[in-house]
Amino acid sequence: MADTKIDYNQIKDDLEHYIEPNINYCCQCGKCSSGCPAVESFEYKPHQIISLIQSGQMDKIVNSKTIWLCLECDICTTRCPEHISIAAIMNHLRVATWQERTRKDKNIAKFYKLFNKVVQIFGRSYEPGLIMGLNVGTGRIFNDADIALDILKKRKISMLPEFVKGRKKMGKTIKKYL
Repeated sequence: MADTKIDYNQIKDDLEHYIEPNINYCCQCGKCSSGCPAVESFEYKPHQIISLIQSGQMDKIVNSKTIWLCLECDICTTRCPEHISIAAIMNHLRVATWQERTRKDKNIAKFYKLFNKVVQIFGRSYEPGLIMGLNVGTGRIFNDADIALDILKKRKISMLPEFVKGRKKMGKTIKKYL
């Protein structure tokens, strides 16, 4: 997977001009990071991501796994006293990175591509298909097989996919941008 030249300044400019309110309002209070359920998996906490953007260190963000591990749960945005949409920032960084085809972890790229393909087909996430596809794609066919039966018994996920109305239109949009 070859890295292409990324215009970090363009990404930073886009974030500063299209995400409201402006990221420069961040006061580095850390409330976003203290509420994040995935923060322990991140290389950079949400408030550190904002700081790196402000200081122009976009390469550190793009070359980390943090943007790919964000759950987009919006807890960070809800906790922000300046109402900065940190989840939208993480999403923008993910999309910009994806479009430039620069991803350091091949499994993250496989997951992201597969997830978007599943949503393109069904109009929503379909967990069994996603799990099986990822296991095959990463060569770990029986990964988590030990817990699959318990999950199915408890009906935590459905074996049959649901199809969303308007999924073809959504699929075209995903295909266009990814």
